[in-house]
Order: sequence, then C-alpha cells, then structure tokens
Amino acid sequence: MIFGKRRSCPAGQVTEFNMQLSGLKWKVKNFTEGDIYVSLGTYDEVNNVRIAPGAYDVLIDRDPRTGTRITSRLVQVYATSEGEVEVLYV
Repeated sequence: MIFGKRRSCPAGQVTEFNMQLSGLKWKVKNFTEGDIYVSLGTYDEVNNVRIAPGAYDVLIDRDPRTGTRITSRLVQVYATSEGEVEVLYV
C-alpha cells in the first residue's frame, strides 16, 4: 500500500503535509513550474532541499545537529510558483 498526499501549493507560502504515518524516507515530486524547498519537520529556511520543476527527490530524515536518523510525519514545502506537489512514503 502506498501512503501519500498530493496538494496544490500557493506561491510564496509554506504548505504543510501532515502524513498518516511517520517515516524515515519521503519521495517528494515537484509538479510546479518553479523550484520548491522542502524540510522534514518544521520548515527551516537554512536546512532544506531544493527540488527543480518536474523533478523529484528522496529525503531521509536526520537530526541536523547529530546526523542520527529520526522519523517524521511532517513535511513542509515552500513553492516559488503555484502548482501541485506530491509526497509519498518510501
């Protein structure tokens, strides 16, 4: 079974994906026409991942201070252009 959510993200705002299950790995697909910036857990303007338009990335949840693996249910996305973003549990 695949657990995921697909949402429309407004430009210039952080959109929260509160997932059913906590997970270590998340696949994030960008269907917008601009870059998106993704943080696992609370959105962090410094520690985030940029995903180009039409691309995806698999993010592994780690504590930025220690590097240890953690699990999260919260994925937050900042979109530079309005469009859809999909988050899947991997």
